[in-house]
Amino acid sequence: MAYLNKNNMMEGECVIAQARFHYMLYWIPALLVLLAIALPFIKIGEDTLKIRLIFSGIFLLLGLIWAVIINNDKRFILTNKRLILKTGIIMRESNELMLRKCEGIKVRQTIMGRILNYGDVQVSTGEEVDTFRYIWNPVGFSTKVNEQIDKISGAMNVKEKNTPVEEQEQKESLTKSE
Repeated sequence: MAYLNKNNMMEGECVIAQARFHYMLYWIPALLVLLAIALPFIKIGEDTLKIRLIFSGIFLLLGLIWAVIINNDKRFILTNKRLILKTGIIMRESNELMLRKCEGIKVRQTIMGRILNYGDVQVSTGEEVDTFRYIWNPVGFSTKVNEQIDKISGAMNVKEKNTPVEEQEQKESLTKSE
């Protein structure tokens, strides 16, 4: 978690959870790698072993490159104040959502996603919707996000209820009643 260190964290901020990718994200690259492994052993017409090995190498390289591109060093980090989506290996892009501005969370799971426990989590903030794809245990991650939003809302409500002027008025009314 080198992205979040003391230099770029807010005061009083701590990491609550980091979402993980589900292995289903890599099914196409895995299929290409399996094809690359099997191709040299499959006899197709009058072709030579040399051609099959060349294609096997190409499929292997494509599978590995695809896996790196898919992962793209993505991080989904939940802190007690914000939700961070960081992507990029060479060029870094970071999208940070303040939890107090989050309006809704939507979990989307296919049938296969429900069986294997993966899915997409969409977080909306009025004008923007961020989607976290192929998240392991999306319901658990969205629950943690909701818990943090609830904690922030509760803290904001307490601050709104007890303004310094109201506290002074409450003290004065108590002294008058005595």
